[in-house]
Amino acid sequence: MQYLSRNLPFRAIMDLAQKFDGVSCDTTVSVSELDENRKYRFLQARRLTTRFGPTVILTVKSEGATPVQVFLPRRYSDVFSDTDIEQINSNAIFLHLLFRGICPTTKAYLLAIVV
Repeated sequence: MQYLSRNLPFRAIMDLAQKFDGVSCDTTVSVSELDENRKYRFLQARRLTTRFGPTVILTVKSEGATPVQVFLPRRYSDVFSDTDIEQINSNAIFLHLLFRGICPTTKAYLLAIVV
């Protein structure tokens, strides 16, 4: 087995290099930073566990803008199945995220998924 380091086999280093190359440089924004009533196309979705618990992070893009990452509030991320995430990532479905504003009573973010 070829080693590039005293402790790591070549394959482990290559796996790490692939993961490193896959790190996104997309900007992360809050849901509230999205433009109200503007469609943001889903580019990628992934599950993630943060200090607040499990969530889904979406990479989205509006027309003429650069992609951004958005952490979904838990009540929205809980509805995504693994199959939904796979379909988004394989471009099997084309959906858009729509920020509808903030609820005046609860201050919760109001989101919708549209075609």
